[in-house]
Amino acid sequence: MFRRLTAALLLLLACAPARALPPGSGASDPSVVIGAVATLTGPGALAGQDVMDGFNLALKQLGGRFSNQEVRVVVADDKGSPDVARQQLRRLMERERLDVVVTALSAPSLAAIAHPLLESRLFVLNLDQAPAELAAAGCSPWLFTMSAPAEGVHEALGQFLAGERVRRVVVVGPHTEMTTSAVAAFKHTFPGEVVAVLSPKPGETTFDAELGEIQRLRPDAIYSLLTGGMAGGFVRAWGASPLKAEVPLYPVWMAAERQFLSAMGDAAQDMQGIATWSPDIDSVPNRRLVGDFEQEYGRPASTWAAQGYDAAFLLDGALKATNGKTLDAEAVRTALRRADFVSVRGGFKFGTNHMPILSYYLRRVTRDAKGRPIQEMRSVVLKDWRDRNAPACPMRWVEEPPPVPAVKKP
Repeated sequence: MFRRLTAALLLLLACAPARALPPGSGASDPSVVIGAVATLTGPGALAGQDVMDGFNLALKQLGGRFSNQEVRVVVADDKGSPDVARQQLRRLMERERLDVVVTALSAPSLAAIAHPLLESRLFVLNLDQAPAELAAAGCSPWLFTMSAPAEGVHEALGQFLAGERVRRVVVVGPHTEMTTSAVAAFKHTFPGEVVAVLSPKPGETTFDAELGEIQRLRPDAIYSLLTGGMAGGFVRAWGASPLKAEVPLYPVWMAAERQFLSAMGDAAQDMQGIATWSPDIDSVPNRRLVGDFEQEYGRPASTWAAQGYDAAFLLDGALKATNGKTLDAEAVRTALRRADFVSVRGGFKFGTNHMPILSYYLRRVTRDAKGRPIQEMRSVVLKDWRDRNAPACPMRWVEEPPPVPAVKKP
């Protein structure tokens, strides 16, 4: 149903009239108005809060302005519910004169609001993972995604394990389509055998059955797709078993961000995984993010925070190219496509489907000078990886280099 709605929407966009401002929308407000729909309470709140805090930190560093325009951010909380996401978006669009919408939502919530968002002809920066359809045939000239496609992480781990001459892997993940898609992406680059896909019961805490089966199968590695409390419980159970010394465990990045490492205890020490950001990437913007984020919010930065931080600087760079103006949609779109900013994740640019082209890093859990668990980068596994959905996207455009400033003659 979502695919049919998206296809119909793309046909309508070509002839849809320009969006009229609602009465009382603040049309005389000279500022750039950013509507943010994010999960700030309930399931997924940690990711949504980190994204928005990263965005707000960057905006603070920019003096509260993009280019020469004051920025006003209006935030709506979907509380982890697609229905609430629809209600909150409707309120935002009725009450505010929006220039851009940023989203930090689960895939179901994003799918629930994609139709009205794209129909509004507002530029949308999606700061969390998007449904695959929005990167393929359902891509839109109004939608830009800052979060790495999920397939990239799986392909990077497959390539790394192949280079380590790992031959047999057991995957542990929920019994969902997400696990099926992850295994398929992993197999794109992993030539060995996925000997089993184990799916613990929802809410499982002991994992005795899974660990026993892994012991029987004796794989060379374990790839865990578990997230949340189950992810931490599985790492602790694995760490307390003989398997820790025999079979390395690679968790998906969302389960191994620094916020979760303390709860895993010593079991997480030396554990490795793939991500698109690391706190020790050696660049001025990244050092500033890491230092200022912890000082501002009292907790370490994360990959989610890096995505929000990048989004603010992307918008600042785009509006500098348009002299702060947002009414010329083609000019704004071209400026966004150029991605003229320095990403804290390393090189950053957009593919033709407006999905990010990023590098994927191997990270290892170690401890900082204060004895706190932290991620350190070990190597670049995939450089400037492009997602496989781009050929199915009907958009075709050629990246233009940013204009070179004129040099004054002495």
